Amino acid sequence: MDARIRRMKVKYALKETVKYAVIIFFAFFMLYPLIWIIGASLNEGAKGSVLFWPEKFTLEGWRNAFKAPGWGSPEGYSLFRALWNTLQYVIPQVLFMTFTTLITAYVVSRFRFKGRKIVFALIIGTLLMPNTIFRIPMYAFWKSPAIASLWENSALPFMPYLPLWAGSLFAVNSFSVFMYIQFFRTIPRDLDEAAMLDGANRMQVLFHVLMPILKPVIITVSLLLFISAYNDYQGPLIYLGSDDTYPLSLVLPMLKVDSTNTYASVYARSIVSVLVLIIVFFSAQKYFVGSDADAAIKG
Repeated sequence: MDARIRRMKVKYALKETVKYAVIIFFAFFMLYPLIWIIGASLNEGAKGSVLFWPEKFTLEGWRNAFKAPGWGSPEGYSLFRALWNTLQYVIPQVLFMTFTTLITAYVVSRFRFKGRKIVFALIIGTLLMPNTIFRIPMYAFWKSPAIASLWENSALPFMPYLPLWAGSLFAVNSFSVFMYIQFFRTIPRDLDEAAMLDGANRMQVLFHVLMPILKPVIITVSLLLFISAYNDYQGPLIYLGSDDTYPLSLVLPMLKVDSTNTYASVYARSIVSVLVLIIVFFSAQKYFVGSDADAAIKG
């Protein structure tokens, strides 16, 4: 009996070892580009090898990672300043878009009214349209004299970036609306009816009954919106004309290798910019999957 138990323990240990070895092996190759760029940021000069460890170790790149010549000052570009510029349109865009698309999806999926199917078809139709075709009419709108005076050269926080986040007030992201609608369809209407029988109105049903169940999709939509806005290059390039308002997506391409910027500095700054996304991703990943709808019904 003892021998059998030992064999089972050895078999289980071997199985677990093989399983984790395979996971670590594939995870290493998936993360290898990030590992390589970390090694390159610690290397003196250009790195010509596919191996990730530095050939000539140096910390010079990280010493200059947060500052670079430019912006009309001896200190030059500050990545912290560029990050703050980025957050001035990313934060309102994520907050407002997450909320307005949620309300839109709630009305389309849970309310019964004439033309509901037409509205849903229009949402799908705009989802299939590339965002680029809206650039010219939106540029003409925001650059018109009456509208441009509201945001151009404004000294108020967030206002110089108004064209980049104002659309979030009107649920213009069809993909987010579609994601919410699909998630709403997995939640039984029995929850709504039970809450309204207890005297709850429509908004109380949403915020007190459905919102806890919607947490995974809300976090997912917020994360996708954050990544999209954070990496946006074309929008800031079109609307932001002053160096003082440049976000990371515009500052980093300007800091190329030259007499004052080394390869290590370029790599280090790239890591700093990606680090924000990594922190946000791993902070929100536990909410990506799962739904409490079944538990709510059974309870």
